[in-house]
Amino acid sequence: MRDFLDRTYGILARHPWWTLGLLLAAHTAWTMDCRALWFSDEVRYANAFENVVRAGKWLVLSLNGQPYPDKPPLYFWFLALLHTISRMPAVFFLGAALSGLAYLFATLGLTRSLERPKDAGLTAGLILLTNFVFIGLLHYSRMDLLFAAMILGSQAFFYKAWGPGGRGGQGPVLAGFLLAGLATLTKGPLGFLFPLLTAFCYLAWRGELRRMAGRTALKGLGLMLALLLAWLLAALAVEGTGFIQDILGKQIVARATNTFHHKEPFWYYFLALPPAWLPWILLPLVLPFWRVFTPKFWKTAWNGRRQAGSRAWLWCMILPAFIFLSCLSGKVFVYILPLFAPLALLTADALEDLDWPRARLFWVLASGFLLLLALALPVAEALLPLPVAPRGVALCTVLLAATAIGLFLLRRDGARAPLLFLTLALLVWSLPLNRITLPSLDDYMSPKRQGSLIRAYVAEGYKPLAYDIYSGIFTYYAGTNLLETSDLAKIAAEMEETPKCVLVIRKKHWDAWENRPGRLVAFDEQNIAGQVYVLAATAPR
Repeated sequence: MRDFLDRTYGILARHPWWTLGLLLAAHTAWTMDCRALWFSDEVRYANAFENVVRAGKWLVLSLNGQPYPDKPPLYFWFLALLHTISRMPAVFFLGAALSGLAYLFATLGLTRSLERPKDAGLTAGLILLTNFVFIGLLHYSRMDLLFAAMILGSQAFFYKAWGPGGRGGQGPVLAGFLLAGLATLTKGPLGFLFPLLTAFCYLAWRGELRRMAGRTALKGLGLMLALLLAWLLAALAVEGTGFIQDILGKQIVARATNTFHHKEPFWYYFLALPPAWLPWILLPLVLPFWRVFTPKFWKTAWNGRRQAGSRAWLWCMILPAFIFLSCLSGKVFVYILPLFAPLALLTADALEDLDWPRARLFWVLASGFLLLLALALPVAEALLPLPVAPRGVALCTVLLAATAIGLFLLRRDGARAPLLFLTLALLVWSLPLNRITLPSLDDYMSPKRQGSLIRAYVAEGYKPLAYDIYSGIFTYYAGTNLLETSDLAKIAAEMEETPKCVLVIRKKHWDAWENRPGRLVAFDEQNIAGQVYVLAATAPR
């Protein structure tokens, strides 16, 4: 088995682009449109996309009929392009899959810019395809993978321009700034802050900061700012100054300094990153990691800083970004995605350099973790008080346990054979997970059922109302905008003016509603991601 897997690895390493592309296709081709869109981002982004292609909201996104300043429009333009060959909602899952492909290809492009061998790029790609977070995001509709891919592309071009031997040529610099600008138009200012922070810290470490102040860099900066300014001016023309103030003030400055949403303590990412990098976070346990805390290590690093090459660039992609993210007021788990590619490349280096005893120990640890995870699946199913019964858990458990056993049996076979086996085994495991188990959670994770009920009532002339909900979560499946408010008096006034109304409200608010209109009758409840929502109507069917 080892010889066969090693020979196979050698063949695949000569064609890393095709290999990773086909592996990603195998992960995603069978899972398009297998489940409903889930709470909360998927259904909100679906409504924003609807408004792009059906209501012409191309420059400024719209959510539930209102301007939506949280996100720039580029990802939704990407979905609109895909919509020419795919229908909704499958287009959202196609967008996720192609975003994952862009991330894998950006990782290979970074590998090439760093002048590393092809097999290093393949190893890094396989490490990503054996990371549970990355595998999961291939099947979740959001813009973060595409956003991170553009950041990686920008960093790759900047290294080509400003790394050792780079002459700051106009082509790589302009391409780096252009991709940074496109990343910004995909999700926000981190799109240009990450690449510039990497370049700044790397050149500062080498004592060459002046290379960022040349005429070519200023041209690139001007190109990026012109791109961003063009969109801002277009948004200003469409929505006015209030919208621009919301973007610059509330969405950027406030989120960075004193956010209204996702506020977390400084140490949030210190706890979030280790589980996000499973199972590869186990690798440092078999490495002489303690050396990084010795004076000799830092003395050697300092003395050789002016000759720092690609490894130093990778660390500059990780550490400054991690510290910067930790200093922000608003913290979201997926913000660390741009760190995954450099982590994968450093992990690939460490894995290839392992001696036989350490490699064997690592695969034993990895197989033990997978076996524990397999045993935890049925226990979690029994203990978690879900209002739905997940299907396919037994099959997923058996496949994950078989993966653990197979990895243990290959523990003496170096690095490549076990890695290739793990990639293929987790691919097989993910198929029933995404085709059977996750769709069975729709009634818990998706507002589709209640949204469809609202749609049916609207078709009969009822006016849809919503009290104190996360904006836009029912709009896509309801097929219409809801009047959303946090004022119960306004709800009551609307009911006085309109004889036929249907209302969605959280159960805790429904139960606490004093002087509730007597003709408003509750007829449905659904637990959606831990919150119970009540549907009520005047004269319900």
